[in-house]
Amino acid sequence: MSDQPSAQMPAGIGNAYVFQVFNTMSFTIVLGMPMILFFKHLGASATILGMVIALPALLNILQIPAASLVEKIGYRAFVLRGWSARCFIILGMAVVAFLPGKIDRTTRIALMLFLLFIYNASRGFSVCGWFPWMTQLIPERLRGRYVSRDQLSGAVALLGTMIGTALFVKHAEELSVFGWILVVGFLAGIVSLWFLMRMPDAPVPAQSRTKGPVPWKAMVFHPPFYRLLLFNIVIQLALAGSGVCWVPLLRDVHGFADWQFLTMMALFSAGSALTLWGFGALADRVGSKPLLGVSGMIIVAHFSLWASVAAGVVAPTVLVIIIIQLSAAFGTALLGLANTRLLMAVVPEMGRSHFFALFSVVTSLIAGVFPVLWGLLVDSLAGWKAQWGFMVWNQFSVCYLLIIAIYLIAQIFWARLQEPKAMPTDVFLHELLVKTPSRALSRIIMRRPFV
Repeated sequence: MSDQPSAQMPAGIGNAYVFQVFNTMSFTIVLGMPMILFFKHLGASATILGMVIALPALLNILQIPAASLVEKIGYRAFVLRGWSARCFIILGMAVVAFLPGKIDRTTRIALMLFLLFIYNASRGFSVCGWFPWMTQLIPERLRGRYVSRDQLSGAVALLGTMIGTALFVKHAEELSVFGWILVVGFLAGIVSLWFLMRMPDAPVPAQSRTKGPVPWKAMVFHPPFYRLLLFNIVIQLALAGSGVCWVPLLRDVHGFADWQFLTMMALFSAGSALTLWGFGALADRVGSKPLLGVSGMIIVAHFSLWASVAAGVVAPTVLVIIIIQLSAAFGTALLGLANTRLLMAVVPEMGRSHFFALFSVVTSLIAGVFPVLWGLLVDSLAGWKAQWGFMVWNQFSVCYLLIIAIYLIAQIFWARLQEPKAMPTDVFLHELLVKTPSRALSRIIMRRPFV
């Protein structure tokens, strides 16, 4: 029985989940694989593709100047204006894809890069209002459920969008097909705006409004926030490397085809959705820190399996790839759920918008810059091999071992995270492996009719 039965989700919060479905459909088309494929059809260089991938993370720096405006304009109004602007930018992108064939490729690439810059600038500026809004709106004891449902909505939308666009692209080779895909992204964005307008607003607390210069140094070193920020910096360093290695390893070494990568991404999305569906309420019972600890164990095991594949110890069979993708889905879904929930808890009410902006900018800059550095490391080791027993040292196995080492260092920072109400990790493991399965089994047995 809940010790605080009065805690309830605000009326109309269901609109937030539907908004996330259509919002994810929209930005996945603009910032995901469909846009990469569009540039590849134009013969864009690796440098251009790197710019496309880096823009979303790098332009998150605009959250810093936006933080003060959020408190003056209001949460919903601020987010709505930014989301509206970027929707119509998508329509401009569709026009570029529909341009007649006499327009040369360089012009198309330049136009699309310009629109992507404007789109990501609008996104980076307006997203600043989202987390302060949700933190103010959702009761603390229900934030785990909210975050899991929000991220579950995104995972389901990502799964459907990838499958749909993959089938569409597979059966249409003309460049104009990307124009129709972008039109779908525009329409999904418009629908998301309708649900965004129906979401309940939340007043900006008076103590949250900043007066005078923003004390950035004091904010950075606010103890609970500082410890979570350090943990995330180290985590992002490792994850930046993982994103660089796996596609070249499977494509160049093991000859995987494009459809296999899309299938793997779909499996990852499905695994993430199932994980988020089951862990929201549990996060509110046990806290965020135990979930972060378990996610760390799973992700280290996941990267160890990748290192074994890279070193030639394990072959990338269907079963191995399924285990790799599901462990990635389970570990990163728990990481995202617990990390977001803990951030909402440790950020103080005073200067809330600035705290969220600072956190997002620091982690996004790492996510935008360090994949390039990891890529340089992989390229610098290209062609190098050394046999050591049954293992082969090469560019990929070395990088995965470095990723594992960095992730193990991150667990030192995890141990220093502050969450007074969190359940100890050993007690949580008992809850997860013993009590929770028994509860689920009991519910199934009790609901089954007797015959």
